[in-house]
Formats: sequence, structure tokens, C-alpha cells
Amino acid sequence: MELIIDFDKIEDTSKKKFLLETLRFLGVSFKAANNPQTLEEYNKELEEGDAEIDSGAYITMELLLKESEQW
Repeated sequence: MELIIDFDKIEDTSKKKFLLETLRFLGVSFKAANNPQTLEEYNKELEEGDAEIDSGAYITMELLLKESEQW
């Protein structure tokens, strides 16, 4: 079975990033739908990501592991 994800439909970049990190951490294989991102979209995501990091809106892998133990 193969999991296919259309990341373009996930508008919240923090949710998209969390999903990617979680899937990779859990070793879940997935395939992204082939909808190429424009340069403008790419740059916007980078800026939003930098802003999140600067504001402290992130979680470390260690904290994620501790949190996942409570799931």
C-alpha cells in the first residue's frame, strides 16, 4: 500500500511540516502528488518557516518524542 499526499491542499505550513517530520520519523513511506510548486510559493513558505522559528513556534525532536509517548 502506498500513501499519496497532496501537500498543496494543506495550507498551514506548520501542519505540513509537522506531517512530513512525523511521517519520516515513523518511517511511513509516502508519495507526494505531482503538483509543482511555483518559485513564489516556495519563497513564501521559506519566509513563513523562518518567521515561525524566529517566534519560537517550533518543537524539538526530543519534545516531540516525549509528547508522542502520551498519545
